[in-house]
Amino acid sequence: QTGAITVDPGFANTGSCESAITFIDGEKGILRYRGYSIEDLAEHSSFLDVAYLLIYGQLPTRDELDVFHTEIARHSLLHEDMKRFFEGYPASAPPMSVLSAIVSSLSASYPNGQSEEDVNLNIIRLLAKLNTIAAFSFKKSIGQPYIYPRNDLSYAGDFLHMMFAVPSEEYEVNELLVRTLDMLLILHADHEQNCST
Repeated sequence: QTGAITVDPGFANTGSCESAITFIDGEKGILRYRGYSIEDLAEHSSFLDVAYLLIYGQLPTRDELDVFHTEIARHSLLHEDMKRFFEGYPASAPPMSVLSAIVSSLSASYPNGQSEEDVNLNIIRLLAKLNTIAAFSFKKSIGQPYIYPRNDLSYAGDFLHMMFAVPSEEYEVNELLVRTLDMLLILHADHEQNCST
């Protein structure tokens, strides 16, 4: 009746709005983040470049990106006590359920400050730790030991390492898989009128 709400079978009830973050027109095959075409971003950027763009509104300079990558790498470890959360779930628990519960529990370990500095630090922590949480959730589901993050790998490369390495043998990160995963993460980073926005 108001024209402000649309019925969407996927989301049941969606409020229509304009987004400064993402523009999508599925019928015309258009997806833009902050005005940049998804094709250009996928070809020339990494997922962390695009994450920076989505969060801060502009593509990072080389120096900004170096700092961002370093901060993400420095915060990828989980507090050792959090391994007990993973151990409390049965191996049959869906990895996505475990991931969402662990993400929710992060607030117990990290302060919820309201300053811009605190918010930025929590953004870094969440991006950094999601790789580790997702990989640990998967490893738990298949009964393998957790593989800790490596600061010398790219975001996508480190995720693949934590997902598929085992302590008993060397794991070589496949650069084609890294690039493919990076593109997948870029494509799904934000889609305007959905839950992520």
